[in-house]
Amino acid sequence: MNGSVKKHIDIPAGDIETVIGQDTTIIGCVEGSGNIRIDGRIDGDVSIAGTVVIGENGIVQGDIKAGNLNVNGMVTGNVDCDGALSIQAKGAIVGDIRVRSLNIVNGGVFKGRRETSRV
Repeated sequence: MNGSVKKHIDIPAGDIETVIGQDTTIIGCVEGSGNIRIDGRIDGDVSIAGTVVIGENGIVQGDIKAGNLNVNGMVTGNVDCDGALSIQAKGAIVGDIRVRSLNIVNGGVFKGRRETSRV
């Protein structure tokens, strides 16, 4: 991975255990306990205990449950995030979110309802 990965995420690039490449489409649910970067497309729900990073070309059409979520691509679905959710300048979420902490960078898009989770 190149240095630009570190620029857009809160975890070091070496801590990402799974990468869904730009030319990959997954139809179905993705589950895991580690950290994942999505540069391709997932048509289905994503449930990751760690951090989910959606790159500029990444698309998720389904609900996401994650420890932390960093969006620089497109999410169409509801989000349940135990920790921090960050929508970057080129990122967009269309759906309702439940999150403890939300950061939307100038240019990022969020269309839906927000519920703040409690400790």
